[in-house]
This record gives sequence, C-alpha cells and structure tokens, in this order.
Amino acid sequence: MKKIKLGYEVGTGEEVDVKSTHMIVTGLTQEAGKTTTLESLIKRSGKRAIVFRTKIGEKSFLEGTKIPPYFKDQCDWQFIQGLVEATIKEKLRSFERAKIIQICKKTGGNSLLEFKKKVDERMEEKLNGFERDILTNLQAYLEIVLPKLQSINFSETLELSDGLNIIDLERFSRDVEVQSLIIRSITEEVLYNFKDIILVIPEAWKFLPQERGSPCKQIVVEFIRQGATNNNLIWIDAQNITAVDKEPLKQASVWILGYQSEENEVKKTIAQIPLPKKSKPKPEDIMTLKTGEFYLATREETIKTYVQPFWLDDSRAKKVALGKLKISELDSPEAKKPFALAVKQPEQVTQQPTIDFSETTKRFNKELNEMRTDFFNKLQEVQEQFNKVYTEIFEIKNQPKQEISEETIISKVLQKIPITNVNSQKPYSQIDEEMLIGKIIARVPKTAGSVTYKIAPLEKIKKDFLEEAKNKILKDIEKLSEDAKKTLKFIESQAKPITNNFIVERCFHLLGTNSSHRARISNAIKLLADVFVIDKSAKQGNIPRLKTRIKELIGVHEAKPEEIDQVYNHIIMELLGNGNSC
Repeated sequence: MKKIKLGYEVGTGEEVDVKSTHMIVTGLTQEAGKTTTLESLIKRSGKRAIVFRTKIGEKSFLEGTKIPPYFKDQCDWQFIQGLVEATIKEKLRSFERAKIIQICKKTGGNSLLEFKKKVDERMEEKLNGFERDILTNLQAYLEIVLPKLQSINFSETLELSDGLNIIDLERFSRDVEVQSLIIRSITEEVLYNFKDIILVIPEAWKFLPQERGSPCKQIVVEFIRQGATNNNLIWIDAQNITAVDKEPLKQASVWILGYQSEENEVKKTIAQIPLPKKSKPKPEDIMTLKTGEFYLATREETIKTYVQPFWLDDSRAKKVALGKLKISELDSPEAKKPFALAVKQPEQVTQQPTIDFSETTKRFNKELNEMRTDFFNKLQEVQEQFNKVYTEIFEIKNQPKQEISEETIISKVLQKIPITNVNSQKPYSQIDEEMLIGKIIARVPKTAGSVTYKIAPLEKIKKDFLEEAKNKILKDIEKLSEDAKKTLKFIESQAKPITNNFIVERCFHLLGTNSSHRARISNAIKLLADVFVIDKSAKQGNIPRLKTRIKELIGVHEAKPEEIDQVYNHIIMELLGNGNSC
C-alpha cells in the first residue's frame, strides 16, 4: 500500500509516513491544524481529490480548481429517511420508516418532486395523527429545499481536474440539508464511476451525526466499505469524536488526533490510541498539543508527529519537530501563490535599517476578511430573494387545476333562453337544442390539462375491463346450484374456516354421518372452489374468500375500495334473495 509523508516525529526528528487509506483527522477548528494536515497530505499523495467549502469566509483550500456542484435527483427510502431524521433531529423508529417506504414505492424513487406530489396527495386523505406528523415534516422540508435546488444551475456530469477540486457550497451555509444533498450525490457518483479519488468529508458532526440520519450518511458508510476496491478513499474532518456516527469511524484504520480542550473529548481521544493504559498519553498531553502536532494512531504504531505543512521545507519542518524552531516563528502563507515562506532571521551585522510590516499585514488581512464576510452576507441576501421568487413559481406550478363542468355551462345557457321567440312567436320546442349545445361546447377553451370533456381512451379501456370483471363474478355466482349458493352464504356469515360436517349439521340441518348428505355438501363445496370463492384446507376446512376473489378480478383494473364493497354487497343481497336461509 502506497505511503504518504506525514511529517516528523516530535523529539526525534524521524520521518513519519502514513498509509494511503481511509483516514480521520480530529482536533479543534482553528487550533489543531486539521485543514493544513489534509491539504498537505492531498498534495503529497499526487491523487485527485474533492473537498467541500461549507462555511462563509472559510480560509482553507485556497488553491486548486473550483468546479460546479453536481446533483442527481432521486428519492429512495434510505435517502428520504435521512432527510426526515436531519429535519426532526432524531432517529426514526421502525414503524415510522415503514410509512416512508410505502410512499417511496409509489413514486418509484425517481425524483424529489414526484415524491412531494405523492406526499401532498396523501395529506388530502384521512390519516392518523402519527402519519400526518411524519408527512407534515416531509412536506415542510421539501417546500423549503425543492425551490432552492431548482434555482441552482447544477452540472449534469462530475468532471474532475488533476490535483485538488474545490466545490464551493458557502452560499448554502445556512442550509445544511441542501449541502448534504449535494455531498450525497457527489459521493455516490465517485463511488460507482471513478477510481483513485480522495473525498474529504468536512464537519463530520454535521454531515455524519450520531444517533440520527442525514441525507449523506448512508452513502458515506457504503463508500467506506466498498470504495477501497477502486482505490477511492474517504478522509473525514472531525472537530470531535463524540458527535460523529460510529459506523464510518469504525471502518477507518488511520487516526490523526489533534488538540482537544473539553474533558470528555480528551478521554475519547486517549481511548482511541491503541497503547497499553500505562503507555497512553495523559490528558494534559492532549490538552497541550501545539498547532500542527498530532498523535498518529494506527494498528501498528502510535507516534506524536509534527505534520509538515505543504508550504514548509523539510529542513525547517524537522527543526520544529526537534524543538529547535518554534511554530510561532513561521510565517504561514495568507494568499495564493507565490507563498511568502519566511522565518524571522537573527539580527545581521549590517547597519541598514529594516522595516517591520507584520502589523500592517495583520491589519490588512483582518480588513480583507471583514470585506469577504460582508460580501458573502450580501450574496446570501440576494440568494434568499431568489429563493422567494422560485418558491412562488413552484407554488403556482403545483396549484390544482380547475375543471370546467360542461353540464353546468349547458344548464346555465338553457336557463337564459325564453320559452318563446319575442319577434316570431316561435315556440321553444322548435329550437334545435342539440345544435345550440354543440355551438356552446365549441366555444369552451380546451387547453391541455385544464378540462376534460370525454373519458380518455386509456381510462375508457380500464372502465370496460372493470365492468367485464364485475359481470364475470356475478355470472359465476348465478350459475351455482342452490346448495352451493346456500353453502356460500353460510360460509360468508361464519367469516372463519368451517368443516363439511359443520355445514351439513348447522346449515342444512342434516345428519353429518350420512354418506349421501356428505356427498351432497362435497359437491356444493367443489362448485364453490371451482369459481375460487372459497379455499379448501385439509387442516382448517373451508375458508371464505369471496371478497378476495372480487379483489383479484376487479382490483387489477384500479377498482376503488367502495366498488369492491359494492360488488360484494350485491352478491350477498342476491344470495339473500334466494330465500334458502340456514
């Protein structure tokens, strides 16, 4: 397995290398040096990498190729579950998950917009309180997210350049769910269609939270399990360990552990170091780590290391690890190339005056950061205005379409026609009513999707098949013998499996042991089984299935529940009309 130079061991100055594999870098933001560590490892790996900038004014990853965000619309149930859990900030229970699976099966997993329409339709139906709460959360979430996604000019393909590829999501810094959706799509695309890629997941506590889902967590776990096959690697940036889901953490074999100040996080960090208890670092060792100092923890070794920044040469990096050069004496680059890699030099013998620009540089950088933050705030305000416009357009597009009632129009017009013609005294009965109606209908606009005057061909075919199926089962019942009809009525009234002897004795009031009586009932049972209105079971007896048979015949033609009940009740009334009471 290829190794990447990490830096130098603190105290000895020995070079430290790390395996090119799934990795986690932890430590307090702005204090530990996580971003510099990741950026340096990426540059020294020589591989293509994808990083996400998710916070306004973020200084990290300033070099590289900025590429447009890629997004693939879909709505499988695991994806929707992540959305809901991210929205309500808690993990769903099994029966809650079942409701989401039911809706996703109806949409076929094609798009969030289709899923939103199914949710809206379901909300119009009679629901219990629990299901309505779930769908209300989903509906509210999608009403926020969908207009924003529709306002973004996403790339249809993920095209990567050599080196570092930067996907800028700063404008969505207040919309974690939108950022999660984009990260999910890119992670999935890399997993299945790319090789030799490093994917950096930022702010793991936000995108891979413990105890609940997020839109991108499930695909990240899948990436860690399968990505190494194509030499695709996940590198996780985690400010702490406690808030991050443990499933992806368990799959990483390289941990680079940096400065922590909170007691519980210090304990978690020490627990992650694979050394005997007596040999492990003390809490104060973790709490006094300098910027750039980390504990490299792998199965083979644990080394306190100074991570060599990509902009620092080997000689000075080694001196820092040996304690011969202080980190505070290094001037890290504030801008893009060329970097100013200067170390404060000892005073020279020459008497020429020197000018210290350090304070001016600090003030300039501060003002530049303030201007940058103000710019992005203004950009966010403009984006919010765009989102409002897109939301209104989205609502207008999804308003229910009004249907024009042909019968109402005809009725209103005919009411306005006088009984006789004032000029010619022509009776109303002699007016060509059909011609008049035809002219009225011709003047009604028939724009696509706004009104339907006739049954569409496909709908008419379904109606014909439905009617044919109804007639089929009614004829099957009508052809039954009187004994069979009486037996069917009795079995349906019992609503449970019953034996032939029970029918002989309780319905026909005959002696159950008489062979001729049993043969008579067996013949009736056979007729019922032949038309599939009962099931015969050796253990249970005769099982009623009249309603099931009705569903089999007319349910396939999209019969409504009330139509199924109507056919069933009609058959029962026919049986009652026979007069053969049990």
